[in-house]
Amino acid sequence: MTSKLYHLFQTEDFLADDDFLRFVKYSYPDDVIFWSNWTEKSPENIQAYRNAVIQLKLILSDSEIVVSPSFRENLLADINASINQFEWKRKRKRIRTIWLSGAASIILVATCLSWYFLSTVVVRADYAEDLLVHLPDGSEVRMNKNSTLSYARAFNWKARREVSLDGEAYFKVKHLNLTPDQIKRGELFVAVTNGVAVQVLGTEFNLKDRHHKTNVTLIKGKIQVQSKKTGRQYMLHPGELIDFDEKGDVVQKMQTVEAPTAWLSGKLIVNQTKVSDILQEFEDLYGYTVIVDNPALLQKKIDGAISIRSEESLLFTLKNILDVDVKKEGKTIYLKNRN
Repeated sequence: MTSKLYHLFQTEDFLADDDFLRFVKYSYPDDVIFWSNWTEKSPENIQAYRNAVIQLKLILSDSEIVVSPSFRENLLADINASINQFEWKRKRKRIRTIWLSGAASIILVATCLSWYFLSTVVVRADYAEDLLVHLPDGSEVRMNKNSTLSYARAFNWKARREVSLDGEAYFKVKHLNLTPDQIKRGELFVAVTNGVAVQVLGTEFNLKDRHHKTNVTLIKGKIQVQSKKTGRQYMLHPGELIDFDEKGDVVQKMQTVEAPTAWLSGKLIVNQTKVSDILQEFEDLYGYTVIVDNPALLQKKIDGAISIRSEESLLFTLKNILDVDVKKEGKTIYLKNRN
């Protein structure tokens, strides 16, 4: 929970957060301590937090609406006075049916609204599969293999357009902002991974988060990248990339976009890249475990462009560059030195 940017949340964001939902519903000691400490800091959005607590408690409440006996008696007396005794039984049954139907309809609508605002859409690109996702706002996300994208079902109703990514994807974010000096509700787009939060209004960028390391590459526009572990913020301009390690620290920030986005054209561009790193990429994309009989091969460095359109093309390249024999057994691949 400590890595989440709760101080930026609106009411809708709290209602879509699993940790917040658990706190309100169950009040576990650790959750109570965390939220008590958080509210003591008096964040600017404390009112949004309080509204979310109230709304969620109303949604979770199963208490019956109590109507006083005197109210019922007066109501029935008024009805009874306006109709004769013969019609009374039939009228009473009809009124009761309408009353119960109305209550059931309210409960059904409330349940549907709760499901809509609190549920999440999850899109999964399996191993060896690329997907193109169209978000509700018109933005496009090209997902690389073995990646997962999630976003709120009520995407267009949120205070900001937010998606979560595990893996790699290329974003083409639709620009909704018309007044540069004023950002209105729903115009800000945020892409979140385990390591960073990327804030944009409308732009194109590549985002990769695997093995606790994150890479952000900006193609067009301007983005702000915040490390969720250190809290530091970085501004990127077109053609720049930034790498974060598992601690959330910046490893490098440089001018290059060719290598990080080469996967869009089915290539892996390597520059003095270790074979071990290339094999790790292969395992990530295709779901295999690769075993090399000669550990020295893993330290060998390679330059050039390697096709990753299929596992066969990548293995063919490695087979010839490394001079090894390739053997497949289920989801395990063995690379055996010919010497």
